[in-house]
Amino acid sequence: MNYQVQESEKQALVTIKGELDMAVGEKLGNLIREVGQRKQSVILDFQGVTFVDSSGIGNLFYTTKELLASGKHVEIVNVQEDILDILRVLGFVEALGVKVSTCGYER
Repeated sequence: MNYQVQESEKQALVTIKGELDMAVGEKLGNLIREVGQRKQSVILDFQGVTFVDSSGIGNLFYTTKELLASGKHVEIVNVQEDILDILRVLGFVEALGVKVSTCGYER
């Protein structure tokens, strides 16, 4: 997994490429948590995410839940259809109320 973080005054865009699995889930969770502590809004760009497993999604779920509980805004954009299906089946979107879309994010 590779990532790039672009920060503005109140928002961070985290662009992720590669696999979100057990090997990198905790690392990504820690990164998102750090960025979320500095910014009001965190946008996760999943355009380059090619695979997810339950461990990776679990880390993302709990990190997102923490940020939302602290009043932060979290959005996941550019999600591939097959990955979006997994998020839906696991109840990620419904449980957290996070906006998840296959549409592009305008920078």
